[in-house]
Amino acid sequence: MPRRPNGHTNGMTQPEPRWLLLHGTPLTPQVWDGVASYLREYGPAWSPDVSPVPGQDTQASLAAHLVSVLGQSPERLHVVGHSFGGQIAIDVALRAPQRVQTLTLICSRDTPFTPFAAAAAQLRSGGAVDADAALGRWFTAPELTADGPVVTYARQCLQRADRSSWAAALDAIAAYDRADQVASIGIPCTLIAAELDQVSTPAAMSALAGRLPQATLHVLAGAAHMTPFTDPAGLSALVTRAAALQA
Repeated sequence: MPRRPNGHTNGMTQPEPRWLLLHGTPLTPQVWDGVASYLREYGPAWSPDVSPVPGQDTQASLAAHLVSVLGQSPERLHVVGHSFGGQIAIDVALRAPQRVQTLTLICSRDTPFTPFAAAAAQLRSGGAVDADAALGRWFTAPELTADGPVVTYARQCLQRADRSSWAAALDAIAAYDRADQVASIGIPCTLIAAELDQVSTPAAMSALAGRLPQATLHVLAGAAHMTPFTDPAGLSALVTRAAALQA
């Protein structure tokens, strides 16, 4: 388990870190449960539902809502986003940089992934959802064979997903483009890529890292899109290190 940091420096009490954890699509906040159990050793963790509402500039509107809910407190957050949630995290940092202490992006990108527009259209037309194909992109073959709790959870999310909300998220990812804006994010950023990710590829995340003024890129060898969540202790260690909470 990650070590809790010393709460005192030079006789002054430091505020506890607070975490904002943003999930992907069609996932739910529960994807963070294992990771949050470790992060709470350092401070409170909030993992809100960021399922999109169709017909809006999705990532920007969700980021605006989160900033509004957070209010005017001067407290700064460690913002962590996975996939679609990573794009919302980018928009939070763009909209309210004074509220973000560090930014961690897991298997996400700042440029459009246009093939998702066709997937969104298929969802809206009532086409069948190929859960096995999606799981095959999200996990490695050994992870699927083991059929552990994260695989079971992801399969349930695919089976139970609200099709209109999922389609809205896929359309939003297909069009999302902040490549000309991320250079204004001056806070420390950590990017965690998965070697086998077919959407947020290491090349796409490396390009994003190059556009960010203070970015560090980690590529998880042999990992797929959802692999980080199969090891919540390992992922929490990466996240706390990104937030400079580990020696």
